[in-house]
Amino acid sequence: MSSSLQLRRVSIATAILAASIGAAQAQSATQLERIEITGSAIKRSISDEGALPISIIKAEELRQSGVTSVEQIIDLLASSQSSSTGSNSIGSSTGGAAYANLRGLGTNKTLVLLNGRRMTAFAFGATAVDLNSIPFAVIDRVEVLRDGASAVYGTDAIGGVINFITKTSYRGGQVVVEATRPSEDGGKKEGASVTVGFGDLEKDRINFWASYDKRRQDRVRALDRDFSKTGIIRERGVAGSSGTTFPGNFTQGTGGGNPSAPGCQAPLSVSNPTNAANCIFDFSSTIDIIPDVDQETLAGRFTFKLNENHQFSLEGTQTTNDNTSRVAPDPVTGITMQPSNPFFPRTTPGINLTQPISVGWRMVPAGPRTNGAHSEAQRLVGDLSGVVLGWDYKVGALYSRSTANDAAVDGYVNAPFVRAQVAAGNLNPFGEATPAQLAIIQQAKRAGVFANAVGTTKSVDARISKEIFDLPGGPAAIAIGTEFRKESYKSDTNDAVVLAIPSAGRSPNHVGGERDVKALGVELLLPVHKMLEVQLALRTDDYSDAGRTTNPKIGLRFQPMKELAIRSSYNTGFRAPALDDLYAPLAVTFTAGAKNDPLLCDAQGKPITSAGGIASRDCGQQPQVQNGGNANLKPEKSKTFTLGAVFEPIKALTLSVDYWNIKLRDQIDVLPVDTMLANSTRYADRIIRCNQLPAADQVNLQRCGGLWANSPAIGYLITHNENIGRVKTDGLDLSAAYSQNLGGYGNLSLAYDATYVHKYDYQTSPADAFKTRLGYYNDGSVVFRWKHNVSAAWAMNNWGARLAIRHQSGYRDQNDPTTVVGGASFYGNVDSYTLVDLSGTYKFSKATSVTLGVKNLFDTDPPFSNQSSRSQRGYDPRYSDPLGRAFFVRAAYGF
Repeated sequence: MSSSLQLRRVSIATAILAASIGAAQAQSATQLERIEITGSAIKRSISDEGALPISIIKAEELRQSGVTSVEQIIDLLASSQSSSTGSNSIGSSTGGAAYANLRGLGTNKTLVLLNGRRMTAFAFGATAVDLNSIPFAVIDRVEVLRDGASAVYGTDAIGGVINFITKTSYRGGQVVVEATRPSEDGGKKEGASVTVGFGDLEKDRINFWASYDKRRQDRVRALDRDFSKTGIIRERGVAGSSGTTFPGNFTQGTGGGNPSAPGCQAPLSVSNPTNAANCIFDFSSTIDIIPDVDQETLAGRFTFKLNENHQFSLEGTQTTNDNTSRVAPDPVTGITMQPSNPFFPRTTPGINLTQPISVGWRMVPAGPRTNGAHSEAQRLVGDLSGVVLGWDYKVGALYSRSTANDAAVDGYVNAPFVRAQVAAGNLNPFGEATPAQLAIIQQAKRAGVFANAVGTTKSVDARISKEIFDLPGGPAAIAIGTEFRKESYKSDTNDAVVLAIPSAGRSPNHVGGERDVKALGVELLLPVHKMLEVQLALRTDDYSDAGRTTNPKIGLRFQPMKELAIRSSYNTGFRAPALDDLYAPLAVTFTAGAKNDPLLCDAQGKPITSAGGIASRDCGQQPQVQNGGNANLKPEKSKTFTLGAVFEPIKALTLSVDYWNIKLRDQIDVLPVDTMLANSTRYADRIIRCNQLPAADQVNLQRCGGLWANSPAIGYLITHNENIGRVKTDGLDLSAAYSQNLGGYGNLSLAYDATYVHKYDYQTSPADAFKTRLGYYNDGSVVFRWKHNVSAAWAMNNWGARLAIRHQSGYRDQNDPTTVVGGASFYGNVDSYTLVDLSGTYKFSKATSVTLGVKNLFDTDPPFSNQSSRSQRGYDPRYSDPLGRAFFVRAAYGF
């Protein structure tokens, strides 16, 4: 392949997000350096990516475009099928983590590396790397392999590999200050970093650099944005409400009501559209849509050149992430009130004055529930590399640790205490609290850590590579690598806190596990002809708990002419169940969306009283689900095929297209709640009702509550991890880059990067027919048919400007014509989503510059969606940015 075409192929990916002539020039200056490119263990020029589809992104250009975190880099990838923002932590127990998800296959099938080596999975979940643990301030470039790499990096690299590469050596110093100000309330960001380094490896034989980075973002409340200020939009099928409201609803036999109905207590409590005697609570209007986030990162690297052939390095990182979010006030259910109680609603029509009632009360006087998640990650790597007898070698040892805790900060109450105080006549669930009652509510509040989790990875690895003989197309090369890895995981709840706060969705659990992994791999690079190069790889991994697997890979690069290169690859993958997949603690929590009990509610969402149905308990309510691990899981297995071409019709223009096809079987996931309820007879053994709970199950009997304990109401749904079936997906990656010298007006670069998904079919059970997520919201998520980025960069002398357009296609919304809400059918399409960013930079020197810009230039709101899988309503936070137009400034000073 011509060196010009090789260089431009890598420049495509750089220009996609950076679109900068300067970045291309930086690559040109280093094109003769031999390094490891992601996807191969054989050293080669950075300008030669071989047979695999790789994007190389220069981080500095992204910083000047307003990117302030690693997760924002992932969100910009066209092949990424979901947003990784901290908004997804709202109303969940994720601990504030952010993940990568290439191809929509799940975060656990994208392998994330730091400097070519693994990182520990996040302590909560323990299935994927938290992007917050990666030191953004010192990232030099990001290499994205849009292909499986099980034969090179390990069996779980099914959806692709993202390799974050930090500075190797650095001299001098730089201070960076950044600030972002949205045009609407909330969400302001601030950040600062300092990096210093000294020592010339060639002259001094040592180099040391260190960096400290601190960032914070303020929360955005649902009420701060028009598109999120209410979760009850009946005319469009949005019913983000709860039957546990303030003042409280009560049930008595098969009836019930609310003393404040039908007026209720607007705006948070409104009349139930299917039962005017009850009220419902607009819970999503009281939450945060972006959490408070504080992050700190300390990173450093020491490199010592022993002699001309050997080099030792020691690198370390320490990151902390604090995430604080608020959701609706605590719901307390199962409160029993006798007719003798002074607050018994005697004047409510139809009430029996001789029978007790069961009350559900939203603790609005206690304020919103505030969750605080704290996580830390440490990583230390020692590496010895060099050349012995003509062999390149690299030997390393790694220690990586992730710890996290999730805590109740404010607003949570001790449910048994509240029940007892109501029963004693000291608290009134049907009216405003008096000062004396507020004092009792303050006494009822509980705070503390729900759970602590820790995960560790310890490994040693070694690899050697060498050119072994000549072939017609050049020297053949071989690489041999081995690795031993020990992974461990442990999660413990604070049982006293968990039992006192059932609404937090935790259950007492103390679980853990560990495994050993041994691996041996071989890779061959065979330039069999000047026009044809073959890459062969084979790796065997032996898991102490999942068995042994051997995965091959073959890659081909064919260049019939100077302007055209064709590439293809085939590989298999094997993902052993993660430790959390196997051993995750059992926990009962509410679903994000309201559901109808198929046994106790009809198709219109009205109670079937003859079966014992109660509207305020069984229809349009949030049932509880029991999540947890499954020790009987089988590994996931995959087959991946790619075929692509790179075409350079003229020197200023490069085009590429890559077809990818992935088949996955035995996918590990949970059975969707909607599927379970729609097939309630088939899955009857997973729908646990209150009258089925054993007397020993006090935790869940407490959730069923007093008078409901022997009722047919749903206690919880079993949604443990399982092998739910197969996935078949394929599509195209498209890219183009064009550069033009404008003479006295500078240089212009244009770039286009897109992913088109042709098919995404999946099963929810091995026995079920395939369904599609492509352009359809199904079982809690969607896969976009189109995602693309268009960018333009102009540079002249010290001046530069960038324009970027990000686009994703629309899709069919969650509710379709068969969905009935309040007696009416709803369905619609979610509009496409396009954001425009603009920035300008002036460089005083290489390390000193000022950048001003605006993200989301036209203040585009997220498109409307009636999804009910997230706590936020009216839009989908996983696929959009709720911040709105935001102005940013970045000032860097070098010394």
